[in-house]
Amino acid sequence: MVSVIIPTHNRVKLLFRAIESVINQTYNDIEIIVVSDGSTDDTDAFMQRYLDNSCVKYISYSPAHGGNYARNKGIEAAEGEYIAFLDDDDEWIPTKIEKQVALMKENHEVGLVYTGINCIYVNERISYIFKPIYRGDLSKEILFQNCIGSTSSVMLRRSLCRACRFDENLQALQDFDLWIKVLQGCKADVITEPMVNYYNYRNQNQISASTAKYVKAIDYINNKYSDLFGKLSTQEYKQKCFCDVMLLGNKAMRNNSPQEARSFFLKAFYLSHSISPIAYWILSFFGYKNMLRLKSKFG
Repeated sequence: MVSVIIPTHNRVKLLFRAIESVINQTYNDIEIIVVSDGSTDDTDAFMQRYLDNSCVKYISYSPAHGGNYARNKGIEAAEGEYIAFLDDDDEWIPTKIEKQVALMKENHEVGLVYTGINCIYVNERISYIFKPIYRGDLSKEILFQNCIGSTSSVMLRRSLCRACRFDENLQALQDFDLWIKVLQGCKADVITEPMVNYYNYRNQNQISASTAKYVKAIDYINNKYSDLFGKLSTQEYKQKCFCDVMLLGNKAMRNNSPQEARSFFLKAFYLSHSISPIAYWILSFFGYKNMLRLKSKFG
């Protein structure tokens, strides 16, 4: 069985789409665990329609403790051999779980299977596809940047989830943190085609709306895994720092802070002397939407 964990907080208008995309999976042996993290809207009333379904579990508590706490509550309740996560504002393509389970069964050294992602920026009406390329032993590759992507694309073996858990001290990059832990002890496989519609709503209450949270999260992760980062060569560590500041530059652009973004892109240039941070620096004068347009053309 596959346990699907959907954490939610005051997004009852979006929750229906997420749940239905799980119900419509071609793989049938699924339990759905919806965890309401202190929701004060109509989530409790909305979920009543699903509670006659023995495959649906609903956990609701107050006050809110954050998404990491909610996901961990779902992990505790999960009974499936595999665990998959779906954010309440995303949705799955119908064959996602079927394809991931098949890869898990092929190779017992694989503990994580992730997929391509259709990144949809709702307000800008722009989308592009995140095309994953990495598989196998990613214990070192994951130290540089989040090459796995969103929690909504990932399936894990339950034993790994129970051993690692989400770090409840983090307010951002919690997925990146978990992938670092998990991939030190297993191999990864990938479905390159997009299996997730990942919706981005700018200027709404998403974690990525605060660049400062990302700065704090990067510092926290760097300290937490200092032993792993300490094993990198000087050149590799410089590459890791380059990835960090490029991430912060992109987040600052997303949060309508182009001047802050340009400072990050300049730091990235001094670290790498490559053309990409200069290209982003120039694009920062033309707005985030144009940056997204470039991504949609070149991936």
